[in-house]
Amino acid sequence: MSIMEKLKLIDFFGIIMYMKRCLVLVILLLCAFPVKTQELQGRILIDIGHSSQDIERILDDLADELEINYYDTEFTLSIQYLDPYDVLVIAVPTMPFTVEELNAIHHFVDNGGGLLLLGESGALSTKNVEDFNVLASYYGIEFQRDVVVDPENNLTLDKAYPEIPIIDHFESHPVTRNVRKIFLVSGCSMHLTQKARKLAWGGEETYGDRLSEIYGFGGGTYDPGLEKIGEDLIVMAYCESGKGRVVALGDTSLFRGRASAGTLWEQDPLEYLDHKRLALNIFSWLSLKTKAGEASEMVAEAQDLIEQGEYQEAKDILEDVRAITQQTKDYTMSRQITNLQFMANKGIEADRLFEEGKKSLEELECDTASGFLEEARLIYEGIGNTKRAEECIMLLSECGVTTAMMQRADLLFEEGEEFSEQGKYEEAIQSFEEAQGLYEQLEIAVKVEECSTRIEELKKYGQGEEQRDETLQRNRLILAVVLIVVTAIIVIVYVWRKSHPPYEEVHPPRRY
Repeated sequence: MSIMEKLKLIDFFGIIMYMKRCLVLVILLLCAFPVKTQELQGRILIDIGHSSQDIERILDDLADELEINYYDTEFTLSIQYLDPYDVLVIAVPTMPFTVEELNAIHHFVDNGGGLLLLGESGALSTKNVEDFNVLASYYGIEFQRDVVVDPENNLTLDKAYPEIPIIDHFESHPVTRNVRKIFLVSGCSMHLTQKARKLAWGGEETYGDRLSEIYGFGGGTYDPGLEKIGEDLIVMAYCESGKGRVVALGDTSLFRGRASAGTLWEQDPLEYLDHKRLALNIFSWLSLKTKAGEASEMVAEAQDLIEQGEYQEAKDILEDVRAITQQTKDYTMSRQITNLQFMANKGIEADRLFEEGKKSLEELECDTASGFLEEARLIYEGIGNTKRAEECIMLLSECGVTTAMMQRADLLFEEGEEFSEQGKYEEAIQSFEEAQGLYEQLEIAVKVEECSTRIEELKKYGQGEEQRDETLQRNRLILAVVLIVVTAIIVIVYVWRKSHPPYEEVHPPRRY
């Protein structure tokens, strides 16, 4: 390889290394800028320790969907420390809860936690349902030992399945917003007391089959009074308890992924109809704790905006946060929001009057402008916006309003006194002169004379300060000259002494 070829190769590798360094620099610069992330929507805890079914596998796709929508989701084998979470999910429990666990759940809900109870027909035997209802009945909900079927309105896969009824009757509620159709897969119904309210129920042909051997309910005593139909067949309900909320649904299968649902499904059951929308609605409505923290931050932001005079922006934020506090039932915060909304609305009205006053003033309609500006000034003072109130006074003074001119003159006089105390004499004189001009227009002789006196005093004091400065400067100059002369004399004497050594007398030698 020739020398030229080697040099070219070296240049080529040099260029590559330079490009790499530039790329690293760009990456570092990009990393230096913070990336705005979506706010966390809630923290979800799913219990897998009380069911004989593989709940983690059944609800794994639901957990993934929640993560995509900014929910932190965890599975747990025990119910102990619930405070960090927004929602606890209990699905198809086949083992009883201890007294400690029940107390922990009730405490969690009473303090703002959300509880989602999911049932299933075949997996809940008589004993399982009774154990489950020890928890659910505390909130006015009892899961029934039946299977919900509909021979007419059901889902068809390889054939029609009556045990997969389509449900299209819903109560108007945040949980059911934009939810028009769902289905249950061998789900169960529930009985409610006055504490709970229904969210979804069956159609005219839908009923709860309590004796079907196909689903494991053979034998027993049949009581027609327990087998509900149509509107009485409740499949989803809710309850509000303390500061928290509870939602109960008689099925888990509608939230399954295809891997746990079986090969007959063309896609995940979670993807059918409005199942995903229902799931997100449920967790949004139950996630109160995170929303309460978000509400506090939004209220603080709105308060700062009001202090800055940004009333419309503050009002928009407060409208959003009020919707959150209606969910959380934080009445203390609701009162704070009401007060801030009052101030924001007043500020918006004052801004409107202020702009109307400015417009009228530009058109030389002083009487109209004075009315708008005076009203705006009173509102601004009422909500503590002194800066805008002073702007109103300045504009009013331009209209020749006596009161406003008097206030403006007094402000200028006080400003002059403050400048005087700070030693800013020129600024103080200017303020007193402006105040004097306004007092002259108002024909207040006493204040005119007072301004004249203060101006003269400041001028004399300023002149005295200038004279003292000049004298000090002159003295400093004289001292410097004297020092220079003395220094020069010393240098001259020193040089002369060095160049003229002293005379030494010569003595003749002595004779001895």
